Amino acid sequence: MKLKILIFVLLLLQWTAIFAQSDSNLFGHVVDETGEHIPFVNLVIKDTRIGTATDITGHYMITNIPPGNHTLVIQHVGHKTKEMPFSIAQRESKEFDITLETISVALEQVVISGSLKEQSLRDSPVRIEVLNAGFLQKTPSNNLMQSIGMINGVQQVTACGVCGTNEIRINGLEGSNTAVLIDGMPIMGALASVYGLNGIPNALIDRVEVIKGASSTLYGSEAIGGIINIITKTAESAPRFLFNTNWSNLGERSADIGFSPFRGRKFDALFSGTINTMERFTDLNDDTFADMVNIKPSVSLFNKWSFRRPAGKTATFAAKFYHENRAGGTREFLGAYNYKPNSKVRGSDSLYGETIFTNRYEIMGSYSLPGNADLRLDISQSGHWQDSWYGTTIYKGEQHISFANLIWQTTAGERHNLTSGFTARYQVYDDNTPVTANGTDRQFIPGIFVQDEYKINGRTNLLAGARLDHHKRHGLVFSPRLSAKYDVAKNTILRLNSGTGFRTVNIFTEDHAALSGFREVEITEDLKPEQSWNISLSLNQTINRQVGRWIVMDADLFYTRFSNKILADYDTDPQKIIYRNLPDGDYAVSRGVAISANGRINGSFTWSAGFTWQDVFAVSQNEAEESTKEMQPLSPAFTGNWLLSWDARKLKTTVDLTGTFTGEMMLPTVDPEVVNDDQLSKPYSLINLLVNYNLNQSVRVYAGVNNILDWRQSRNPIINWQSPFSDDFDAANVYGPLYGRSLMMGIRLLM
Repeated sequence: MKLKILIFVLLLLQWTAIFAQSDSNLFGHVVDETGEHIPFVNLVIKDTRIGTATDITGHYMITNIPPGNHTLVIQHVGHKTKEMPFSIAQRESKEFDITLETISVALEQVVISGSLKEQSLRDSPVRIEVLNAGFLQKTPSNNLMQSIGMINGVQQVTACGVCGTNEIRINGLEGSNTAVLIDGMPIMGALASVYGLNGIPNALIDRVEVIKGASSTLYGSEAIGGIINIITKTAESAPRFLFNTNWSNLGERSADIGFSPFRGRKFDALFSGTINTMERFTDLNDDTFADMVNIKPSVSLFNKWSFRRPAGKTATFAAKFYHENRAGGTREFLGAYNYKPNSKVRGSDSLYGETIFTNRYEIMGSYSLPGNADLRLDISQSGHWQDSWYGTTIYKGEQHISFANLIWQTTAGERHNLTSGFTARYQVYDDNTPVTANGTDRQFIPGIFVQDEYKINGRTNLLAGARLDHHKRHGLVFSPRLSAKYDVAKNTILRLNSGTGFRTVNIFTEDHAALSGFREVEITEDLKPEQSWNISLSLNQTINRQVGRWIVMDADLFYTRFSNKILADYDTDPQKIIYRNLPDGDYAVSRGVAISANGRINGSFTWSAGFTWQDVFAVSQNEAEESTKEMQPLSPAFTGNWLLSWDARKLKTTVDLTGTFTGEMMLPTVDPEVVNDDQLSKPYSLINLLVNYNLNQSVRVYAGVNNILDWRQSRNPIINWQSPFSDDFDAANVYGPLYGRSLMMGIRLLM
């Protein structure tokens, strides 16, 4: 009943806002060259905040248009952006039908991560991969962590078989080497990377931009392995009203609600909320431990305001709150303990379980300063609290990050686009481990950067940049960057990217194995910062066969070398995790080849496929100067993904088949007396199906199957599960799904 009342109130606000506007309207439909209607096309009146998007049937209506002459800007992924002039009189309703030209999806998308300014993917000197909101709706998933594996060379890795914490790996490098940004701001932090990434629902995301390799010049020295920049939606890119709910046979339930009632000439606003629960106990491998973490509930709230100011200046403000209550463990533990924040006891020395409470807020703003100069101030503030029990081990952590970035962009002649700025990052971290035994860790990291994109000629661009940060423990850190783009031919692009990275390490927030299980943590020496340099070469080829049909192919070579890297040694002593620096003369490497392609067969069928071979290892030398190569555990040599999509518009149905492939990988060594230890995992493939059916222009129902082949890892993810309080217990041996095939269904309401 409460949910029905909430929906009624939101609908009332929605339609009240609409009918309060003037009666000068523009309406019509948007089609492609074949006459097929295109849903979810963005239409905005140029130099205003007035706009809308086509509905499921490809029709639209724009209200509250001031009389006069205007230009309508029409944008949609996979189609060429179009600008069309029109005039409208007071109280006039005009029909305006539009035809868009189909182009390659991969090259005309707008990105910002490479240079801090909007430019097409084709023009960017930096190799960027994009996962847009439309693609996220092609997978039977609710949040980013469940979809990120569809980017070639990117993996979502589960780090704990009890509590389900996960991380994002790029080219085989640990998740701690990946900088996760929200609207270009580094506000996630090490503590948030453990559980906070699950709090980014798909409903918030406009697109995800991924840069592989060090990207320190613009985003700070800690972007050592790559960046994932999550661009959130605005009211212009979101429907006026959205309600989406789904549920699965595994007991997972999810609901999203969003609305943008204020769309005017001066400002607009977006409100969104998501709730997820998972309360069913599943134990398919009969080890008495739950295969899936219990969540009751997780809640995400989001609000974003955009303001249009004089002289084309803009301002945005966004706020997000996330709460999660999760638990994992044995059936007896989950049944006996009511894991709530006010519970006095959430751990036990007889029934093993893990309970984690997470609370997090984020505040972000961007303001274009007045005046003729292109000056922008980006600011953000985040706070993250974790209160958790791992068996009888208590871990409480708190982290706050304040960030400010003053950016100046200008041109020097016709060939130079300059970007420079000052950054300031202040982070506070405190927990109940030896890391902060001497007091709260406080770090102030100021920095300065400059970058020049030089158009040498019509075919060659050179991007050079440098950054200087100051760390109180390590002094000045210099991070250079160099990228080059060469148009070999009209549809052939060659890119070269290189850069450096520098990152300080926090073991207890980044390595979950240090808490889950009963291995003793041993730090043999003062841990130095990790340092790396990266180089990559990429080739992009587009084949335009005919109108509406194309193929885009990419081939990448990458190489990252660490002059220092923190190594977690699980093998020397099965009862310990030994952390150490790379000795002088030793080094670590991530290298490989990535090949991907995507295309459109006709107006109904699109496809994509990707394959990555990677070699991730550390090289050490003994006193006799003999080299030993040690493979990094849980980094598969081969990964791949693919998509086949059928848009049967006449049947009002879309069918999406997606899949991933994971090759064999080295597994951590455990005591052979405890379990039969197989050093290499078996390769596996996951295939998912999602079918959408449009009941009408506002209502869509959908159903999906995850893991159609019903694949589960054969090795138990929990070592010595029979004795969870023993020294040999270890829950960090996950290399694949712990549960098999699942069914889901849902309904989506758009207005």
